[in-house]
Amino acid sequence: MNCLNFSSLHDLLAQWPECGVPLKSADGVFERIRQILHGARAAGTPGNFSDFMALLRHVLRRQSLQSGSTARLRVPFEKHWPDRDQWSQFGIRAHQVGNSQYLIEAVPWSPNWVADVDAPLFEDAFAERKVRLDRQRPIDPFLGEASGFECYMSPGQREAVRSAFLLPPGKTLIIGLPTGSGKSLVAQAPVLTRGLEGPMTICVVPTTALALDQSRQTAGMLKVRYPRLDAPILAWHAGLTSEERAAVKTAIRQGTQGILYCSPEAVTGALLPALYDAAESGLLAYLVIDEAHLISQWGDGFRPAFQMLAGIRRGLLAKCGKRPFKTLLMSATLTPETVGTIDAIFGPAESVQMVASIYLRPEPQYWIHRESDPAAKTAKVLESIRHAPRPTILYVTKREDADAWLDRLRRAGFVRCASFHGNTDDISRRRIIDQWASNELDIIVATSAFGVGIDKPDVRAIIHAAVPETLDRYYQEIGRGGRDGRTSASLLLYSDVDREIADRLAAPSIISDELAFDRWSAMSASATRLDVMGMLLQVDLSVVPKRLNRQTDYNETWNMRTLIMMARANMLELESRPPEMIARNEDETDASYELRNEEHWAKYFLQAVVSLSEMGHRNQTVFDSRIGTERARSVASALSGRLLLDALLGGKIEVSDLLHDLYTSHAPRRTVLVSRACGGCPADRRKRRFADPFYTDPNSFGIEDVEPPDTSLFQLRFPHLSIKSPVVIALPDSVRSAQIVDILADLVSTFEIREIAIPDAMRGIDGIRLLHRHAVDRVVLLQSLEEEADSRPTVYQLARASVINDQISAEPLMLLERPLHLILAPPSAQNPFNPGRRLIDTGNNILTFDQFMAGARL
Repeated sequence: MNCLNFSSLHDLLAQWPECGVPLKSADGVFERIRQILHGARAAGTPGNFSDFMALLRHVLRRQSLQSGSTARLRVPFEKHWPDRDQWSQFGIRAHQVGNSQYLIEAVPWSPNWVADVDAPLFEDAFAERKVRLDRQRPIDPFLGEASGFECYMSPGQREAVRSAFLLPPGKTLIIGLPTGSGKSLVAQAPVLTRGLEGPMTICVVPTTALALDQSRQTAGMLKVRYPRLDAPILAWHAGLTSEERAAVKTAIRQGTQGILYCSPEAVTGALLPALYDAAESGLLAYLVIDEAHLISQWGDGFRPAFQMLAGIRRGLLAKCGKRPFKTLLMSATLTPETVGTIDAIFGPAESVQMVASIYLRPEPQYWIHRESDPAAKTAKVLESIRHAPRPTILYVTKREDADAWLDRLRRAGFVRCASFHGNTDDISRRRIIDQWASNELDIIVATSAFGVGIDKPDVRAIIHAAVPETLDRYYQEIGRGGRDGRTSASLLLYSDVDREIADRLAAPSIISDELAFDRWSAMSASATRLDVMGMLLQVDLSVVPKRLNRQTDYNETWNMRTLIMMARANMLELESRPPEMIARNEDETDASYELRNEEHWAKYFLQAVVSLSEMGHRNQTVFDSRIGTERARSVASALSGRLLLDALLGGKIEVSDLLHDLYTSHAPRRTVLVSRACGGCPADRRKRRFADPFYTDPNSFGIEDVEPPDTSLFQLRFPHLSIKSPVVIALPDSVRSAQIVDILADLVSTFEIREIAIPDAMRGIDGIRLLHRHAVDRVVLLQSLEEEADSRPTVYQLARASVINDQISAEPLMLLERPLHLILAPPSAQNPFNPGRRLIDTGNNILTFDQFMAGARL
């Protein structure tokens, strides 16, 4: 028996314990069952049965729904195995057959505390119905060679990756892609294509869990790409030894790190000296900020380091010289407020571009239930856990609630579970993430600290035992389910107390106008001028306003909040200054140096550098007016968010309508059009409306502002041609595929052609997939002419070559504006603007095959 499936599971249980247990299973649910049975062989029984019964419920319901007939299994009937009542608690009927076995089947779950229209629950999640439409596109060969992937997951992922490579140095790109659509590849692609040597990518992530998970994935991909490579430590976290930390800093300075995942606190703290050294040496390629929506967060989750990244970025850019790094800000949930905040503190807005291809997730199906009695709510959550598909995440708001629920689950017999929150230590975090990835855990009890960006594709159920403080956070958390494109279940069970807690957390922690002015006055009065005009200041975050009594970390945070509020009000920009300590001093080990070093950095990180843009910043009337406007906007945004959350809990408005309103933006150059989808929600069911998870193609456009190509050599070689309109290269009748490939290779290597558009039939030609090797930076885009005909051409202002045949019209290509556009056309290609005449017989912008070959190979 090599692999566990339903048939072999039937035989294994019917003959237990004589039948052998397979060594593996490719299916996640069967693998979980296999692990339990493998561990039970010695005892002859799976022991604690709660996990086992829940998993058997999953495979029975799945088999029944997928086969269209009731699935049954034979299990032992003896004192060490569950009795009929225990099976019943998990929605499983047990019929005794003979003296030693039960015949079990799982029934749909219709609890008496939900309305008839809402029952049964979880059926489509058990069926694992595929609802995400296939939007895959062939991958650009330069990245396919590096990653081993054959396809991009969607046009949106493709344009995000391309735009990241094409973004001019020193500029900023906002990337909006839905959860599960492959944002991670955007950050991984540069290091996969070039290896660990050279300028690095620093990838800022909000949680240790995400840093560890992303580093694990990236290390695996690098090992496939470079089998002999000994990858360095790719995640910076508190669990590293002093030797490991020193090794990472050395690798950053020497240009051998490649990529590093870390927290914003690490970038603004321990890693900063090494990053400044790397910037000065030209060894920074990308600053990537993942989950960038957190930059605009103001509630209890406010983390000043996220906003301070804007100043650190400016300081590092000032050290880079001629080749500054690129900045990418990525999120699945970009609200207009978030984008406005990014523009304000990572701007100026004109230097920021955006790629957004947003569709609402079709996978989640939503159930929402209010329960005022705490004991009844607890019982219902436990009942839901017993009946839910696996794996499951149970979300709560407070850390102590996560631990309490873990204890409750274990007392209920669930062993394959763990809790994960902000106080979980690093060793436990790494263990939990590894166990979660290898299907050794079925349930995670978590706060929002877990799950952000972690790529567990087959999570089938998200259960909330609390109310997330915003609709945005709720959508992020239910987005952990169904990342494989199959239906997932979302159940929210809440009380009035939960709603009050959410309101308290969501209330914007915004300083009053008066106290903000007091804080700014104290900071600016003691600030050090860094320029003659006094508009560039170094301020001390430890300064205490007169009305407060003593200095605390709380005070420093509120001083930072004040600066960020001023930045959002366009009164100042956050800056940074290089650390004064030189790199070699970090390697000293004597005790006196360690004390001096600690004191130095403690003082350094209490400083902030700001560039003032408001001359009246010390005038309270001017200050209150500017800050008051920003405060009013934040309060209005919080009120709008509360109304959306009320509407969600009310269940009368379709969830997709609420999410559409939350994420749609019509701001100039920041337009985000959201494609609707809904897997099913209370409003749908009450209107007797079938859920429609299918969505229209979202917009998928790249950036227009790219580094301009150098067309001078082409103009020198062919001075009689105009590059303001397409240049037609007339191919001979007898041209072979290999000759076309040779021409394209010459175009790439000699004339900086970076985009090649071909008919789909040409993709299989030898050499087409290797054209990028002729480019200096080894980046060439390969575009489908058929896809362009169905949608529209790309917008990248690159030098381009298009190869047409008799089946493809030249009309859209002749109208395409590019810095240089060469069209390779067969003799029979018709001129769309001059009926009856061939393209190569008309116009002045024509090159014969021989003329091109002679000019290209001078």
